[in-house]
Amino acid sequence: MPGKKARKRAPPNPARAPAEVEVESGIQLRRFGDKVNFRQKLLNLISKLFSLVT
Repeated sequence: MPGKKARKRAPPNPARAPAEVEVESGIQLRRFGDKVNFRQKLLNLISKLFSLVT
């Protein structure tokens, strides 16, 4: 509309604080480690089951 002024854009988000980045990366590494640990436990269980059969 011709009579309205354009809205000001919000300033871009400031960069994250280093502590936040460290916490977030720590959480992601823990999740990755949990997945790997679960897979390893599952493989160990399967190998034990097959070794009992033979």
